[in-house]
Amino acid sequence: MRIAAIRSWPLAVPPAAGSGRTAPVRTLVVEVMDTDGLSGFGEALSPAAPRDAAAQVASRFAPLLLGEAAADIARHWQRMGDAAGVPLVGAAAEARSAIDIALWDLLGRRRGVPLHRLLGGMARALVPAYGSYVAVVADDVAAAQAEAAVAAGFRHLKVKLQPPLDAAMARARHIRRVVGPAVALCADPNGSFDEDAAHRLAALLAELDFLWLEEPLDPTDHRALARLNHRALARPNQHHLLMISAGESEFTPEGAAALVEADAIGLLQPDCGRIGGITGFVRARNAALPRGLPFSPHNSGGAIKAAASLQLAAALPDLHSFECSLFRTPLNDSLVRTPVAHPAQLLGGCLPVPDAPGLGIEVDRAALRRLADA
Repeated sequence: MRIAAIRSWPLAVPPAAGSGRTAPVRTLVVEVMDTDGLSGFGEALSPAAPRDAAAQVASRFAPLLLGEAAADIARHWQRMGDAAGVPLVGAAAEARSAIDIALWDLLGRRRGVPLHRLLGGMARALVPAYGSYVAVVADDVAAAQAEAAVAAGFRHLKVKLQPPLDAAMARARHIRRVVGPAVALCADPNGSFDEDAAHRLAALLAELDFLWLEEPLDPTDHRALARLNHRALARPNQHHLLMISAGESEFTPEGAAALVEADAIGLLQPDCGRIGGITGFVRARNAALPRGLPFSPHNSGGAIKAAASLQLAAALPDLHSFECSLFRTPLNDSLVRTPVAHPAQLLGGCLPVPDAPGLGIEVDRAALRRLADA
């Protein structure tokens, strides 16, 4: 079948209560329809400018793909990259990612198999999940968030940290006391510390038995991340080494490969909505295989990308864990007809993988129209 139409929807909803966010939560959804009327859906990681990404879909990529064979996904991925003339970043990379996910969803629906079986590999029915996240809020509120997540069945939680360093260290100690030693923890400062502070924070987190420290400093500074990673490897804690993680800020598999080659990370965290969709994610993951690095899909935004990330987590080797959002918005729970990657679905700390064709979800078109950022 050939590609008959490509349509995109920039979406926006208010932030979830308690998330620490004040700006709307934004994303971009793309639909690719074939000449038989069958559709696949994709979603970009486009938190800042989904309208710009939608413009890239309409002006740059749709004219390139309309009338082409829908199943030629690798060729389309390369042609979209070539059309940019420079390495894809920003809105163009986000647009390509959403289109690629939609094409894979369409292929799975056409063949009647879920994406994780199209990709081969592990075909996990359940994937280990961590709760994301304990927000930067008052201590008592943060403690209640952590306790609620553990009560829901999570055995691993992400804790958001921010400067000043003393406050971040105090928050890490506080949440460790709240959940006790049996719950795994990781930390995410969203690149907000300088190198010296990141080293001091990493030393404390190792003492507190945290699993990883995610993008503690500028994620484009691979040399600084490598110095931090080397210091972490030389500082074993009681059970394991503190991993330095990154990858969500990379727009291409080549960027992820550069992180790996710089020895800057111990855990790779690409986002399929930014790094080139399913095709780009698999290529990024393959770059880490020779080093034996585990991966954990970065997952924020809406249910379509969550479903794609869950399918990747089910398929690929060396999975560490899947990021499950604790702060639910209509993008998570109204955009699809049945829940996906929802905390209420936890079984022994794991999430079930949808086994329906494609991404395993059915998009609610009425909700899509309702959530459109008019």
